Amino acid sequence: MLSNGKLAEGQRALAVYADECDLKTNPDHWHYKRRYFGGDDGIVFIDAESLEAMLSTNPEATYLRAEFATETMQLSVITRS
Repeated sequence: MLSNGKLAEGQRALAVYADECDLKTNPDHWHYKRRYFGGDDGIVFIDAESLEAMLSTNPEATYLRAEFATETMQLSVITRS
């Protein structure tokens, strides 16, 4: 996940990876990503206001869960200890 918002000069965007696709923790990240999301980078725009509204319903949430089907994506917030 990466914001497309304008950054201040000299700032770098924060990239957030799915647990299974984190290059630092999963040596097989590329194959996993390709299997479940395809070979290209894939871009899905998520409206920030909608995301903030969803996050506000569960302030204790620690994870954003994204589930992909052939033509849809479903987002939810979950709490893991």
